[in-house]
Amino acid sequence: MRRVLLRRRSSRSSLRSSGFTLLELLLAIAIAAVIITVVNIAFFQSHANVEAIGTQREIYQTARIVMDRMIKDLTCAYLPTDNRQMTAEEISLYRFVGVDEDTGETDRDTIAFTTTTDIGFSRVSGTVCEVGYYLKEDEGEKDVFTLMRREDPTPHFGVTKAGQELEIAEGVTGMNIVYLDEAAQETDEWDLLKKLTLPRQVKVTLTMASGKGTVSFSATASLPLAGIRLQPPQG
Repeated sequence: MRRVLLRRRSSRSSLRSSGFTLLELLLAIAIAAVIITVVNIAFFQSHANVEAIGTQREIYQTARIVMDRMIKDLTCAYLPTDNRQMTAEEISLYRFVGVDEDTGETDRDTIAFTTTTDIGFSRVSGTVCEVGYYLKEDEGEKDVFTLMRREDPTPHFGVTKAGQELEIAEGVTGMNIVYLDEAAQETDEWDLLKKLTLPRQVKVTLTMASGKGTVSFSATASLPLAGIRLQPPQG
């Protein structure tokens, strides 16, 4: 009888020892929760990094396309080459006007010039036209702009307010344009009617929003017709 009782007691104690206590169960749940949390954080961080890289790549691609477009337009900047005497009104038919504009710390330079470039949007192809670049403020977003390109192929005097507008890039936070003259001196503005020649080089710096910061892109255009000088207007 005593042996039977001892066997029963030993079997009960072994059953109790083979199970989990409440403390052990809670500890296992806590460890599993920590592991799941770490895995989730790593996953979402990796996903955020992939998205950030994709956004940055898209910004760089947009900036490259925009800069290529602007440099091509500027390289094809045109002015009369027949060396004849012209009036101020006649000279105004061919313009290169760069205006330095800023609001506080934001550069909002504008430029308008006659060029022979053609991207296929003009109603009249194969002729000179006026092309202008400027920033248009986005609605609802302070200090964020859309880069606009205006093209007007019709003959006119002075900088046009007509023509066809085209959105070139969104998320722009600034545009700075610098002009180099024959002596390689930099200036922030240019007016063909006053200088009677084109700048030798034009440096464009475009700043775009990237996440919580900004990134800047620069490109320089050399103008082949920069060596031509118009004669002073009559009268």
